[in-house]
Amino acid sequence: MKIQVQAPFSISEPLQNRIEEHIERVTNIFQRFTTIKVFLKDEIQRHHHKDSRHVEIQMEAPGHTFFAEAEDETFEKALTTATNKIKRQVRKFKTQLTNHH
Repeated sequence: MKIQVQAPFSISEPLQNRIEEHIERVTNIFQRFTTIKVFLKDEIQRHHHKDSRHVEIQMEAPGHTFFAEAEDETFEKALTTATNKIKRQVRKFKTQLTNHH
């Protein structure tokens, strides 16, 4: 499965590897994803005088789209939070599928 990573800056290899590891944890739960997109944003909140890293994950499976976003001081922390949100959604969806059959 190809992971599309979009960011307004170049992504380091360690960050790319981290993204792939996190997405693989989700695809181990549910294998029928058709599209996987990860959006990274680096924002400066002027009124709080701090940098903010924003991660959005969108994963599409036949008939359903999973989406999660998180914001934190590092991309790694935001990625972990967003991945955990997606995993909860996928597990709930998978449970609903098995209960209906």
